[in-house]
Amino acid sequence: MANVVFPFPFPDHLNLLLPEIFLAVTAMALLLIDLFIEKKAITAYLAIVISLVTALFCVNVMPRMSTTAFYGFFLLDQFAVLAKVLICLGTAFTAMLSIHYMRAEKHLGEYYILMLFATLGMMLLASANNFIIMYLGMELMALCIYVLVGYQREVLRSSEASLKYFILGALSSGMLLYGITFIYGVSGSFDFATIGSALSATEGKPSAAVLLGLVFIIAGMGFKVSMAPFHMWTPDAYEGAPTPITAFMSVGPKVAGFVLFIRLLADALPALQQEYTLILTVLAVLTMAVGNLAAIAQRNIKRMLAYSTIGHVGFVMLGLIAATPSGYAGIMVYLSIYLFMTMGAFAIIILMRREGIHGELLDDFAGLSRVRPGYAMAMGLLLFSLAGIPFLGGFWAKYAVFMAAVEAGHLYLVLYALLFSAVGAFYYIRVVKYIYFDEERVAFNFDESRMMQAVVVVSTLAVVALGVYPDPLMDLCQQALAGMK
Repeated sequence: MANVVFPFPFPDHLNLLLPEIFLAVTAMALLLIDLFIEKKAITAYLAIVISLVTALFCVNVMPRMSTTAFYGFFLLDQFAVLAKVLICLGTAFTAMLSIHYMRAEKHLGEYYILMLFATLGMMLLASANNFIIMYLGMELMALCIYVLVGYQREVLRSSEASLKYFILGALSSGMLLYGITFIYGVSGSFDFATIGSALSATEGKPSAAVLLGLVFIIAGMGFKVSMAPFHMWTPDAYEGAPTPITAFMSVGPKVAGFVLFIRLLADALPALQQEYTLILTVLAVLTMAVGNLAAIAQRNIKRMLAYSTIGHVGFVMLGLIAATPSGYAGIMVYLSIYLFMTMGAFAIIILMRREGIHGELLDDFAGLSRVRPGYAMAMGLLLFSLAGIPFLGGFWAKYAVFMAAVEAGHLYLVLYALLFSAVGAFYYIRVVKYIYFDEERVAFNFDESRMMQAVVVVSTLAVVALGVYPDPLMDLCQQALAGMK
């Protein structure tokens, strides 16, 4: 029998890709199984199980040291595992919120399958150590979310939001690719570590090509994480998308985007720290101002939370500007707590939806405390946490990135962030004022769901528990960042 020689050897450490392989195979299998399932809620429950099992696989395959796999194209460390677990939890929460919200939609099976493939793209981003895997993961994530935003095709604002998001997303991808070509032209590599070594070996000031590549990469990434002035798609997409997908976009893509940002800056562009710090400082100031000031004028709570997300992105950027392990750990603390705050708040918004009422206007929340005191208390705690009120989880999220920025010498930027954090507290507390001090203007005949109630309870308890005792989460994030390659 003749020996068969393949052009490439079997990839090493293929077991590290077990979570991604499991998610891809089960998502494709679910696509076929869904054809024979009449009750589409079963597909939703399967999607929840797949997400949680994937998270368990991520923890199970976590290596003690940073390890590459699949010919060096895939990087796995504790940092990537933490990000993937957050992404999978966000997907599971989103599927739980969607069961009741999307029950009347046609062709519902594909909705959950697209969500799983978007999750796969985010997980690839978390383990990307080169521009090729980074771009593949980013486009897989983005293409699925474009469809999910416009999934309610009979709703005009949903189709409009999807189209705007697609056009601007395609523009951002083009800008990102343009920046990558400059960096590749100078370094001759797509690998982050190789690029970092090549740029560090260059004496003197960076060339114009390198600076141009840096600007375009930051601009392209800025679109993905909703930095100002690249945020213009966010309010329309958040308002037009199905509310569970709005929650999904608020969490998963932000986690994946900032993890990728950290790897880019720490591994590929450390030689340009002075240059990217200046650019990110200007963008952070603008992002905090646009997000928090524009949110004040909003009467639709989904648009308000869209601008709120932009404001929070500005706060998270302080960790990038610090460019230290404590700053990067602060980002993960922030995103971990933000997951629970956002999912809980959107779960209550969905519960406010009833016949003839979307539950998205501030007036719809008036007098909620008199009819549903439990939901009112949960919403109040979540909004206070988003505002950064001590001692709830959101306070420690801001504390982590603010202190990292102070330690890195950016005191004036932190004072500016504190000012806009106070501005942000206004529009959060305004919603609490509607809930507790205004007379009800609409009937509160809720069509409740056990799954959404579970999300509200878990999120609220997590925010309170992390506010009282944040040390385990902070230690976990610092440990994860300590092992980053």
